[in-house]
Amino acid sequence: MTDDELFARMSELEKESERQDVPNETALEMIALVETEIERRFPGQLMAPYREWRRRKIL
Repeated sequence: MTDDELFARMSELEKESERQDVPNETALEMIALVETEIERRFPGQLMAPYREWRRRKIL
């Protein structure tokens, strides 16, 4: 999975969890897994690379 695909998946999961009144456990688990992978690929940057990608997509 490329970085763009990973970030796109995180974006999809965020949208899905926002649509639900109470996010289901599976969605939250998937978000945690994707967050872990982003942090593994970008050590010490937490979610900054994802936030930057999302900012570029909005512009």
